[in-house]
Amino acid sequence: MSLSRLLSGLIAGSEPSTESPATTQDSGEGTESPTVVHECRNCGTNVSADTTRCPACDGEDIVRYSI
Repeated sequence: MSLSRLLSGLIAGSEPSTESPATTQDSGEGTESPTVVHECRNCGTNVSADTTRCPACDGEDIVRYSI
């Protein structure tokens, strides 16, 4: 799930389709990992984990968010 899709769902008031890490901990399961998003810091394009340059803007600053 892309970060923009998750945020759009939160703004629209709908429930996200995946559990957040806090929800997983509260339920006692604790076995799921948080969702990890890799994104170009320059333009916001979601990229794969092994990407070193953004295909959209050629930026080199790829960040990793655990949500």
